[in-house]
Amino acid sequence: NASIPSLNVGHVRRNNQGGFLDFQYLPRPRVSLDFGARAEANANFGTRVVPRVGASVALRYGKGFWGDTRYRVFYGQGIKEPRFDQLYDDQFGDFGNPSLKPEASKNWSTGIEQKLANEQVKISGEYFSNRFYNIISFAFCSALPPPSTSNTCGVSFPNAPSSFGYFFNTDRARARGTNIAAEVRPLHWLMVMGNYSYVDSLVISAPNAFDPSEQPGSRLIRRPPHSGSLTMNAAFRHLSVSLAGYFTGVRTDSDFLGLNITRNPGYARFDLATRYEFARGVSLYARSTNLFDKKYQDVVGFPALGRDVRVGVNYRFSGHN
Repeated sequence: NASIPSLNVGHVRRNNQGGFLDFQYLPRPRVSLDFGARAEANANFGTRVVPRVGASVALRYGKGFWGDTRYRVFYGQGIKEPRFDQLYDDQFGDFGNPSLKPEASKNWSTGIEQKLANEQVKISGEYFSNRFYNIISFAFCSALPPPSTSNTCGVSFPNAPSSFGYFFNTDRARARGTNIAAEVRPLHWLMVMGNYSYVDSLVISAPNAFDPSEQPGSRLIRRPPHSGSLTMNAAFRHLSVSLAGYFTGVRTDSDFLGLNITRNPGYARFDLATRYEFARGVSLYARSTNLFDKKYQDVVGFPALGRDVRVGVNYRFSGHN
């Protein structure tokens, strides 16, 4: 049994300081090396340093149809501090855990970029692999029948109710996949950009999971295996137009109410924006988010906003006006 101090928190303050250092070294004209680190001094978990390192190599320089070819590789680590409610919650039968550690990750990626057709086309592909540790999970704890004085979570604190919610650093997961991107300029006034991502995610360990969506073997919640976007930007003298589409596939989700909702349908959303500059520094703009009023939910139970239209005038002040 882990003993937990009584929270009874009325006011909480957390002081954080952070700093980072990046260094770039060019040992040869075709090779670029990047080194960096970030230090986080946190009032809850102390000081942590997370490194990052990367390299970029120009495999060839070219002109005409077959342009430059560049290879990239990257490795880095990261941390994410617990939220205030995860540390100090003391409401509605849920209790924070002041002993939580930060969530941690280790990530690496490798990819290649190719320019074509006098740099009118650029394509890139990347493979990535991410590992997540000390993931913070939430569990419902219930008292075990007598004569036991413990509960299903093995934690105790003064005046504990017969059932309560609690946070743990117990889960591990991984995500790996590919990113493919392309930029094409078929005309001098038109740019088309697209990308596609495939993510194969997996919950490796979740000993306190109480929802089917969090069980080991499940995909990470709200991480769609398939997603992408397509954007077209056009500029005609004083007029610019942008049309963007965002595509998300079916993903694991839950209402966490026991209603057996474990999937969130995919959707496609389109945004449109226009701008016309009718005087130096003065432009009229109009933009619409969710242009076709698509009904969808990024998170189960929380519908996204419908069509949103905004029109206005923008004035940019500079010394050249």
